[in-house]
Amino acid sequence: MVKENFEISVINNEKLATSKCFLHNISLVKFMKKIISIIIATYNAEKTLERCLSSIVAQKKDQLELLIIDGCSTDRTMDIVRNFADSIDVVVSQTDKGIYDAWNKGIRLATGKWIMFLGADDYLLVDSMDVYWSYLTNHILEGVDIITAQCQLIDDKGEYLRILGNPYNIKEFRRYMKISHGSTLHNRKLFDELGDFNLSFKICADYEFLLRKKLNAGYIETPTIAMQVGGVSNTIRGLWESFKVKRYCKSIPLLLNVYYLIKGSIGYYMRKMRIIN
Repeated sequence: MVKENFEISVINNEKLATSKCFLHNISLVKFMKKIISIIIATYNAEKTLERCLSSIVAQKKDQLELLIIDGCSTDRTMDIVRNFADSIDVVVSQTDKGIYDAWNKGIRLATGKWIMFLGADDYLLVDSMDVYWSYLTNHILEGVDIITAQCQLIDDKGEYLRILGNPYNIKEFRRYMKISHGSTLHNRKLFDELGDFNLSFKICADYEFLLRKKLNAGYIETPTIAMQVGGVSNTIRGLWESFKVKRYCKSIPLLLNVYYLIKGSIGYYMRKMRIIN
């Protein structure tokens, strides 16, 4: 088997002293291309990263690639990463323009046929990778763009709230994003076809990316990750950017878009007041 050399240079000490960031590849030689690549973008994620990485390492096989793309964290994030060094394939730590810039970098470094983006405050459920392996083994994958699954929504104390993640349906998807993106496998050919995430969107660039074409999607009716509530996408800012994405993509008529913005805003404040879950 031909080895694929893959080196990331280390910033010299003088530059490191001023920039306080570095590039590092934990394994300098990639022996084989992987089947699934999990990309985790981090920035000051010390509170939850260990939980996230532990859930992956417990299920990691040779066909699974793990990449950490850090934005020059100033807390203990990189110390935690070093503790898992034997199980991480690629680590990059350098200033970036946000999570989607980090994801774009990760895509270029990943070798997997399928790419997954997991939040640093989320984690894989027990045996979830076996669920993905089973699906990939037992289904025809030719022409499939994404494979979505469900997720468990948890609060900041780790308590279960509810299940999220509908099957992909283009008519529903043009109105709002009901799939669970964190538990979705993306065919890497999709990025060759559609390009990178659009950095002009800071919260909903994943939604804009998936609105660029009608997707051929598979579905796993099983929760595979736990996703912690409280992300910026679940705020008024997130609702506003979702509105802008749908307007940018012309996915639905303007008046209908305004209706969903108002409806979502009312729902947000009702949840804040604990009138609804």
